Amino acid sequence: MKAFRFRLESFLHLRSLTREKCLKEYAQAIEERQRQEELREMLSRKLAQIESSVASKRQEGIRGSDQDVFLGSIEHAKVELINQRVVASQALAEEERKRTTYIEADIAEKTLLRLKEHRKEEHHRVQEAKEERALEDMIGARHGFISPNEVSYETA
Repeated sequence: MKAFRFRLESFLHLRSLTREKCLKEYAQAIEERQRQEELREMLSRKLAQIESSVASKRQEGIRGSDQDVFLGSIEHAKVELINQRVVASQALAEEERKRTTYIEADIAEKTLLRLKEHRKEEHHRVQEAKEERALEDMIGARHGFISPNEVSYETA
């Protein structure tokens, strides 16, 4: 039987490498998003801590100048949190882009793999049919058998 050779093997290898690269980038995007969300959570806890500290100081009674410092730190923490929410949402959007790219690369590779399998099965069917015909010809030649498709001048 003639060996199967897929002519697009190098292209399949390239698609496989592309899929692996996209998967790696997707994993990095997930890690970055998680890091940004953890930072956002930390800033949110920091803001809550400052607000609770101000609330407890108000109950004790604080001076106006101290309250200005606390309010300034609250405003600064709120601005940091807002900025971090923007960064986290951008990281989430980037993760989604990387996910889409990975899925497209994965589909492209799987499509080519299915084509390869289809061609391989077709190749095996053709080769088996050729072998069967060759075997039938050999058997027919040994026994002097004439197939119905062959016309003999002696019988005509």
